[in-house]
Amino acid sequence: MKAVYALITGFLLLCVFFSQWYLCQVRHLCALAANLEVLGMILLAFLIGIVGSWLMNEKTFLFLREQMNGLRRERHGLESQVRLLEKENQDARRHVAEWQREVSLLAQVKKVTEPLLSEAKRQVSTLEQELQQVQRRYENLKNESDAIRTTAEKLKEELAKQKAQPVISPAIVTHSLPEKDRSRFTPSTTQTRNDLTKISGIGPAIQKKLNALGIYTFQQISELTPEMIDKIAASLKSFPDRIGRDNWIGQAAALARHKK
Repeated sequence: MKAVYALITGFLLLCVFFSQWYLCQVRHLCALAANLEVLGMILLAFLIGIVGSWLMNEKTFLFLREQMNGLRRERHGLESQVRLLEKENQDARRHVAEWQREVSLLAQVKKVTEPLLSEAKRQVSTLEQELQQVQRRYENLKNESDAIRTTAEKLKEELAKQKAQPVISPAIVTHSLPEKDRSRFTPSTTQTRNDLTKISGIGPAIQKKLNALGIYTFQQISELTPEMIDKIAASLKSFPDRIGRDNWIGQAAALARHKK
């Protein structure tokens, strides 16, 4: 800017010098008149410069004022943005502080839970092993249960077969007797029971079978007929001649008389 001013000043001085030379040498004016004319031209140029400068300054002033207003608005906007950024910065710092506390807390929790996690993994491994053992036991028990179920089904079939076989009951034995003899071999709740094992050839098992057929006393055995002996032998799964060979009837009659 200083160089511009220096050039303008030099140009003005050069103009003054040539103007004075022109007035003195070409127009042959005296030095005083030439100086006055030059001074008048300088004053006129000065006035023109002032007026032009004023006009230019007015437009410049308006332009600068608009720019200043715009800059003020921009400054207000920037100040609002700065305040918003400061608030966001404070919020961010608060969040960072909270996150740092959470990270520290998580580090402490991790430090505490790592042993628990290791223990839990060990327990899970132990439980898996126990589960495998339980599964093996379950398989074994299932196999045993299947075997027991198979055995039970076989036993059930055998029991059904045995139930299907005819069993001679007291009613069957006495049904074939004459009407006058049936009452003697009908079980009675008031009938006195004798110890039938006193008869040779009758043990506890045979005595139970005889009781099941309604025979409880020596008197009943002493009154057996051949037909009844055959049916009792068939029920006891023994030969009829065993009763005769062991003389159950004679022994029972003697014991019955002895009881009387």
